[in-house]
Amino acid sequence: MFRRLLILVPAAVAALVAVAGPAAALTTYNAGPVGYRCTFPGISAQATPVTETFDGPSTVAPGATFTITGISGSLALSTATRSLLIAIGYDSVRGSGAIPVTATNATPAGGTGGTVPTTTWGMPATIPFFGASQSFVAGAAGTITFSTGSPASFALQFHKASNNTWTNWTMACTLSAGQIGTFSPTLPIL
Repeated sequence: MFRRLLILVPAAVAALVAVAGPAAALTTYNAGPVGYRCTFPGISAQATPVTETFDGPSTVAPGATFTITGISGSLALSTATRSLLIAIGYDSVRGSGAIPVTATNATPAGGTGGTVPTTTWGMPATIPFFGASQSFVAGAAGTITFSTGSPASFALQFHKASNNTWTNWTMACTLSAGQIGTFSPTLPIL
């Protein structure tokens, strides 16, 4: 009886592995810097290069729902933008938002926003964002190409150093003319 059990257990485990299949590996996707123009309180819209990254599956099946996680990145402030903001009294920022991710050959299926931690501007000055995720449904066999989305909206608060107050601001960012924020690599649909 014991000998029969030793033969049956490995066979059952092998059958379960064959049914479940191998675990999908994660791949890191990267884009940028990509040219955007973003609005700021008290100054005109400024050129704001964006870099962005996320983790997603290395392959998906046609029609499968999948999620990309850890969408994070930063908006780089030029020396001129930083100087203008400091000149009108702003020294830091906090809030929420992320540059959305779009896809060809996949349909969006939901997502969560990111966080902008309290950030005091040094040099280089950036507005970082972290923790967003999005779900998609894969299209037909082929590939999915991800891109940075436009427009993007951030719900921010800018800190005024002189009186220690926070000013609410909805920062709108749009891709600059001629910019294409394609992520690398592409995602195979097999």
